[in-house]
Amino acid sequence: MPVSFCVYMVKIMVRAALLFALVAGLVTACSGPSALDTVAATRAQARTTSDSAEAFSKQGTILLATNDFSTQERMRALAKQQNLAVLSAYTPYQGSTARIYGSTALGCIAGAVPVTESPDLKFQVWGRGRNYAHPIMAQYLNDLRLRVKAQGLPPLVVGDIGLKYGGPYGPKSNHASHNTGIDVDLPFFFADSADVSSHPDVYIVKGQKILPTFTPKIASLIISATSDPRVDRVFVAPMIKMRMCQLYENKPNNGFLHKLRPWFGHQAHMHVRLKCPSDSPECVSQAPIPEGTGCGYEVKSWFLPPPPKSKTARPAPKPKKVLPQQCQILWSQH
Repeated sequence: MPVSFCVYMVKIMVRAALLFALVAGLVTACSGPSALDTVAATRAQARTTSDSAEAFSKQGTILLATNDFSTQERMRALAKQQNLAVLSAYTPYQGSTARIYGSTALGCIAGAVPVTESPDLKFQVWGRGRNYAHPIMAQYLNDLRLRVKAQGLPPLVVGDIGLKYGGPYGPKSNHASHNTGIDVDLPFFFADSADVSSHPDVYIVKGQKILPTFTPKIASLIISATSDPRVDRVFVAPMIKMRMCQLYENKPNNGFLHKLRPWFGHQAHMHVRLKCPSDSPECVSQAPIPEGTGCGYEVKSWFLPPPPKSKTARPAPKPKKVLPQQCQILWSQH
């Protein structure tokens, strides 16, 4: 057989093999999920799990690089990037001796500072010693106090923050977090008297009903508390989120709606959670919020009938909660 013919046949076979590989690759790409499908599935999963007490990132230390609040200019730039109205000046956070270990649902804090009352800030007291905060939270509350005052609103009322060394409040508490000094409850009423420590809760929604107590002043308080680059998310009852969407989704500076998260309860107060401070690398961040305002199907899904429960499937056992070792050491020293 001539050599030239053999060379010719080899070339034909090589070309055929390359063509076969190309076709096989295209078939695989077309039959599998697209990149957009994968993103959509990821967001759908995050939408249902990112706000749960167990939804904390294992890569919290990586996220801290974006939590730089060291200058006024940096914080204003972050507010603009997040489509937030700059309602007043921000106090830059330039570090402290406080350290957070673990997550807000399973952690502790060394170096928390007490937040005290002033003419423009009062406490609704639910238990002793629950006024301790990470310094960045103390700065946030002071800024919010001034922001509320500048808008002509009555004095701010603050509920539970955290314990002196953090950790759970105890088995009888309804709190699933407040462990690390970066959570705070803000009741839906203002300090209309010198002492509001035993003031009863004021509900602004009941189920799917908007109550008369949901006033424009309360809406302004929600916006003021949420429109801050230090804020990671703010938990409110689903109907509160729905109402805020109805009022503000089509208005400028509506980035606060992204941070406003529907969750169980929270009809008489909002629960503000700040981002992990940049100088607490052991602070575990919560899973990121899905993109967008959350004013579409996400919030509407809270009002759909729940799926039927399986009669055979057993609920998965919850993993045992284990606090960071640093917390055990911290508590043993105090």
